Amino acid sequence: MDNGDSLTVVLLAGDRGPDDPLAVHASVIGKTLVPVGGRAMLTCVLDTLAAWQRLARVVLVAPDQPDYRQAVEQSALDSNRLAWQAPRSSLCGSVAAGLECAGPTRPVLLLTADHPLIDIAWLEALLAERSSADLRIGLADWTRVMARFPGSRRTRYRFSDRSICGTNLFVFQRPEADRLLDTWRRIESERKKPWKIVALLGWSNLARYLAGRLSLTDAFAALSRSLEVKVEPVLIDDPLAAVDVDSLEDLRLVTGVIRQRGEPCC
Repeated sequence: MDNGDSLTVVLLAGDRGPDDPLAVHASVIGKTLVPVGGRAMLTCVLDTLAAWQRLARVVLVAPDQPDYRQAVEQSALDSNRLAWQAPRSSLCGSVAAGLECAGPTRPVLLLTADHPLIDIAWLEALLAERSSADLRIGLADWTRVMARFPGSRRTRYRFSDRSICGTNLFVFQRPEADRLLDTWRRIESERKKPWKIVALLGWSNLARYLAGRLSLTDAFAALSRSLEVKVEPVLIDDPLAAVDVDSLEDLRLVTGVIRQRGEPCC
């Protein structure tokens, strides 16, 4: 896309509710309302998006409750550029609802609100090159993540040429990508078991993966053939792109980064 083009962002902020360990720890009603640097994660992400010149509007998939409304109102995002969608019972359903609200125009960027370190540079990297892919998926190099955060726990996918981590950054570049949601439902249920995800590419590719002979490029080529939708990986240089907040350990890590920066939020 051209630098002057704007696009819609679907932001997922629905979560496991007040029983989430992070929500309990912070005494809030949902994980994305947990404060980092004094502000809710949701507020931090919206502030970053508000400063992005490409942003047209945000479709926020979140409970329409006062605490969430307050987190939005405390952000710099103009309310005229915000649309609300209620979360569905599954992640895949929430994504589908967000994409439907976004309308048929593509590309649409998909993010999660538990990613308070989000950086405009990562979003630009996802859109930097012209591509014929239907879906682009942001990834981070596992070795660089471990070098930045030794001992931290990140789900690792080991390919023959590199190991990678997910970033929860996606670009639905064409309507054809929406067809992946059914498969995505299966992938999400197995997201902590990398070999089961790779098995979706076929048993021969699983054998290559387990033997350390499947490259990242070959894996995405096989996935594209299997799904009949072109899926493309995009490596984000910054290891912080792999750090969302799923645990108290993650929260401490993110809080430490913000303190090192000397910033009030993110």
